[in-house]
Amino acid sequence: MFRLIINIFTKYKFIPFIFFVFFANTTIYSKSMYTSLSIEESKLKIEEGLIIVDVREESEFNESRIPNSHLIPLNTISKELLISKFGQNADIIIHCRSGKRSKVAAEILTNDGYNGQIFEMDAGIIGWMQSGQTTISN
Repeated sequence: MFRLIINIFTKYKFIPFIFFVFFANTTIYSKSMYTSLSIEESKLKIEEGLIIVDVREESEFNESRIPNSHLIPLNTISKELLISKFGQNADIIIHCRSGKRSKVAAEILTNDGYNGQIFEMDAGIIGWMQSGQTTISN
């Protein structure tokens, strides 16, 4: 059966097409992925100078936030907004309270075709605070 399928594909020149479709889709998909990070990995990325995007609501942001973070609530996030604030290919790290909204935000940006690297803090600011990292408030 396998040989029959190979013979059919070879005869009708489908194999190059199949490889092209597979590898083209793989490449496109891999460019649009985001990376979830632990608190320690997030801290290192922040120390490298990544832009910190907080997707919580303003009241949560005012209560406690990571120093130098930028408030962009989940319901407002878009590729266009990030480009207008930070430039075309800015690498960002997104966080929220527990990691759920940040994953949604990363998916939105991924689907919008955002070109910068997207990192997402898996445990959110709860994990950040539990690990003893610095926060500020109003």
